[in-house]
Amino acid sequence: MNTLGLRIKQLRKAKGLSQQALAFACGWESQSRIGNYEKGTRQPNLEDLEKIAHALGTTLPDLVAGRDRSELANLPEHIQGRVRSEDRLVSTWGRSKDKEQPVSSNAGWAKKGTVPVVGSAQLGNSGYFEALDFPQGHGDGYLQIHSDDPDAYGLRVLGDSMLPRIKNGEFVLVEPNKSFVSGDEVMVRTTSGRTMIKEFIYLRDGMYRLDSVNAEHATIHIDQNDVETIHLVGGILKSSRFLHSAHDT
Repeated sequence: MNTLGLRIKQLRKAKGLSQQALAFACGWESQSRIGNYEKGTRQPNLEDLEKIAHALGTTLPDLVAGRDRSELANLPEHIQGRVRSEDRLVSTWGRSKDKEQPVSSNAGWAKKGTVPVVGSAQLGNSGYFEALDFPQGHGDGYLQIHSDDPDAYGLRVLGDSMLPRIKNGEFVLVEPNKSFVSGDEVMVRTTSGRTMIKEFIYLRDGMYRLDSVNAEHATIHIDQNDVETIHLVGGILKSSRFLHSAHDT
């Protein structure tokens, strides 16, 4: 039984959408992709799942794993990791006001606080940062969000290399002292000086597997000895959460 396809169909009909209308909402011209997903003749990738969940007004975990998560074990490892990661963030912070995503633009609603923004992450080819220094002081403003990591900091992301997960002009909350699990976004810096935001999948036999948040960029494997630091990306925030001063709350 294709329960994912059935859920897509049920949610689509509940919103009064045709297959064509849902396809348009996802940015696709033809309804055939939706039809194939509903019939189970084609399996959507993570990027398509995010688009469908957003268009249907539901969460990615509820769409792919069911509200009771009964189908979690049947999912690919990297999607299982994303579901567990989002569920963990929801249990800590709750959902954003639009109910469609955990933390993301509104993580600070749960508890007031500010985190310094220490610079911008200008993206280059293959999702690497062209230039990025790790925290060297404050002065670039603040993010209106609480973090219990005393070394937490924010970065403004410039460029479209991490669409659809992170959009140009949004901010990421980086928490260096927190642990991470499969499915979490992480800030990775290699010994050769390359810095990137990737999705951590696993560390196995001395090799990191890191997936790109943009489907156009390939999965990469990095030897553990070639990694200088990995920091948890604890949230993705809209520009409305940016403050010029810590007192502008």
